[in-house]
Amino acid sequence: MNYYIGEAAGKVYEFLFFFKNSEATISKIQKELDLSENFVNMGIGWLSHEGKADLSGKGARTKVRLTDGSNN
Repeated sequence: MNYYIGEAAGKVYEFLFFFKNSEATISKIQKELDLSENFVNMGIGWLSHEGKADLSGKGARTKVRLTDGSNN
């Protein structure tokens, strides 16, 4: 299971890295990457735990962005 969560985290990271302004809603990420809501959320959690992503807002408008130190 960790492998699949890591894969999801990598896809989310790449999406945000190449996405304009490096910020997107969770629903946009899920739609664009065609991943289940659970794996998107777990991938974002992984990135957040590693200090590579920040979340803002709440509910359906929750946005995810890469942190300044995420390219280390």
